[in-house]
Amino acid sequence: MSVTLTKTSKNTPLLIHNSYSYTIDRKTVTKILWKCEYSRKYSCHGRLHTTSNYELIKIVGEHENHVGNSRCAATRKYFEKLKQESEQNHTTPHNILTQVNIGVPDEVRVQLPTNYNLKRNVRRWRQVTTTAPTPTTIDFPAIPTKYHQTTRNTIFFRKDTGSVFIRTFRTVEFSGCYFHFSQSVLRFLQANGFKETYENDVVFADNIHKILALAFIETTIVANAFELLCTNLDDNYQQILDYIEGNYIGRRRGRIRRQAPYPIDFWGMMERVKNNMHRSNNNVEGWYRE
Repeated sequence: MSVTLTKTSKNTPLLIHNSYSYTIDRKTVTKILWKCEYSRKYSCHGRLHTTSNYELIKIVGEHENHVGNSRCAATRKYFEKLKQESEQNHTTPHNILTQVNIGVPDEVRVQLPTNYNLKRNVRRWRQVTTTAPTPTTIDFPAIPTKYHQTTRNTIFFRKDTGSVFIRTFRTVEFSGCYFHFSQSVLRFLQANGFKETYENDVVFADNIHKILALAFIETTIVANAFELLCTNLDDNYQQILDYIEGNYIGRRRGRIRRQAPYPIDFWGMMERVKNNMHRSNNNVEGWYRE
């Protein structure tokens, strides 16, 4: 019996022969050594050798701990076709399922999941293909832009493991990086249609710089200075001011302000300037690159 080549759910080669399925164990220059798909689950010793062109050479070992599945090849081909249609066809999952099910024999259908689960697979495969590719080395140039944004298309200022460090190193004073603060604001402008205005309108750019300059005044008066900016800037800046207030100042709740995700003490640079300290971590990153 000839072999049938298909793919696993992880998109790796899967060979089917005589109702048994095999995955690649290792390769040589002239041939490929395959092991039973259930070699680990059932401690199966079934093996199979093919040429590099997937032509059968010989069968090694026996499938003693489990039986084969005569519908395995047809079922695998079904899922392969369903996944291919999901990635290439932009119609609804229901229409894709209807199209793929045409001509599928009953003995294969009885082994398939419910239509609900099949449609969920279609949506999941589509989601995977729309994500940015995973970097294969640590030298990738930058984090993909897709991962800079939340589901609401807002840029977030990175605060990943800060709370863990604070709990671990309780006596250490933590401070944000002015570069990342300014980049977060500038990326918000870019993501929300203010890029051209910022580049061509000198007055607009100057007012944005005033917002960034909040990092260089006493932390105790930053909130008051922000309110003063709000009164002097017109409605064209409202979206930007809302972003700053929600993330870096803290929104008002009655007479007090809520705690911002990034407190003023964290991103304020006044103490660093007075003590002639660095306002970014570029020197540290440069030292580690050497």
